[in-house]
Parts: sequence; C-alpha cells; structure tokens
Amino acid sequence: MDGVVLPGRAVLVSGRALQRGLAISGVMAVGVMLWGARAGQAGLVTWAAALFAASAAVVAVVCLTQAWRWPDVAGRAPLMPAYVALLQSTRFAALCYGWGAVAMQGLYLTPVTGLKWQHAWQYAAAMALLALATLAFGRSMPQPLPGGDVVGFQRHARWVAPLGGAQVLVAGAGLAALAVSGKLWSERTDWAANRVFAALAVAILAIELTGLVSHWRLTRASSRV
Repeated sequence: MDGVVLPGRAVLVSGRALQRGLAISGVMAVGVMLWGARAGQAGLVTWAAALFAASAAVVAVVCLTQAWRWPDVAGRAPLMPAYVALLQSTRFAALCYGWGAVAMQGLYLTPVTGLKWQHAWQYAAAMALLALATLAFGRSMPQPLPGGDVVGFQRHARWVAPLGGAQVLVAGAGLAALAVSGKLWSERTDWAANRVFAALAVAILAIELTGLVSHWRLTRASSRV
C-alpha cells in the first residue's frame, strides 16, 4: 500500500512506482504525438495515444489485483486498505486528466505541430480542472487509522460510487459517440483532439471501473471485521 507497510507479499508494486510508470508513459506518448502531428502522421498519433491508454489499463489491473488481497492483512485498521486503494485511484485519474490537458495544449496551443482548433484551450482547461479537483478530493481524505477520523473517511467514501459512476458514464458515452460518429477517423482540424479524447476515455474507464470494484471489495470486507 502507498505509505502503509504490510506484511508478506500484499504489495508487489508500490503505488508510487505505478504512478511514476504511468507518468513516464504519458510523457513519452505526448512526445510521440507531437512529433507525429508535426509530420502529419495520424497513425503515429493514434498509436501513441493508445499506448498511454493501455498503460493506464495495466496500472488499474495491477492495483485491483493487489488490492484484492489487502483485507487479509488489514490488521487493526480495517478501513485502511480501502483508503489506500481510493487514494491510488484518485492519483491515477488525476494523472490521466493531467495528461489529457498537456496533450491538448501541446497539440494545439503551441507552435510545435501547426495544428489549430478553436475549442482546444477550453478542453485543455477542463481537463486541468478535473485533474486538480481529483487531487483535491484525494488529499482531503482523512486516514481511517485507530483513533483517527474514521467517520470523516466514511463521509468521503459515500461519494465514491456517484463520482466514479458519473465518470464511467461520461467516458463510456464519449467513447461511444466518437466511434459512432466516425470522428476517430475524421480529417478535420480536431482529428488529434479526438485521439486524446478516446485515449483519456479508455484510461478513465479502466481506472474508475477497477477502483469501484476494489472499493466495494475492501469496504465490504472491513464491515465484517
């Protein structure tokens, strides 16, 4: 767990290591996307965006796999596994939203690619705000340690299902709309933005769905302690 020492082999890959890996993948993806867009290689932009989405999905699955075993080692703080899993998923989601903001800015709001789209700054700003809001939610969660603010964490936990569910619905609907409308294969000025939207939607779907499953599993297990 992130910031919590567990016995045995409960954690094979730390949350910080996964965050670093996702961040490195994001930086590499943005670099390749900028290069591809400048060269007019839409396929390269698509593959780079897909690489980031796949990296986010792998990180999400690794976290879920590890979190599935955490109730067995929770000890005297039965809600601590749920806290750590939720903290990790919020950080991963914030990284993804931040990646979307940086990618959109780099593609349309810098002279690197030569691409122009009037709505790019609006979507970049919205993604940046979502990243900050997600980070704020994670940072405001009190740790449910013995003698700590367990009730405060439980109040936060009530928002997990509605907030996570809303993100899943929006990401899923957006991805479906891109596929049905044919915008993923469009050659209009927003073609690169559509790759960013699709990759971000896949990443958020993976992180939020696995986060909801792990939260359900861990809070359910803590109620039996």
